Amino acid sequence: MSDAFRVIVFSRKKLGKIHKHYTDCIKIYLSYPIKNIKPFFEARIGRDVVKMALEHFKVGYDDKGDYLVLYGDGLDEKFRRIVVFSGVRQVVDGSLGKKVLEVVDSMGELELLFWYSRFINAYDRGSYWDVYRVAKSIRILYRI
Repeated sequence: MSDAFRVIVFSRKKLGKIHKHYTDCIKIYLSYPIKNIKPFFEARIGRDVVKMALEHFKVGYDDKGDYLVLYGDGLDEKFRRIVVFSGVRQVVDGSLGKKVLEVVDSMGELELLFWYSRFINAYDRGSYWDVYRVAKSIRILYRI
């Protein structure tokens, strides 16, 4: 394993104040997570969706059960693609997952960096709804 790595932790999140339900959630960290530290990015998608995206973007990973350790050459660019994909994928219907993968895969380096920074800033300063607004912009722009 190379020096650069990222960690994706899987969990379940309780949603709703009146009609409570649970959803799958991933939390992305730049290194191994320390207790009570806010993740770098968070998205409401499941394990299978994440693994499919990792394989599509050719990211090496070790499955440790509750979390994945990402590694490999060109990890930074692939990591950006994962963040943008997971940000958009959580707000589209399941049948559009492949379309989202294709759109994110076709993005150039500057375009990818722009959307990645928008997602990271939206998550850092706000909540799910701030991230949702960025994802909605991508959905409208790319007609997903």
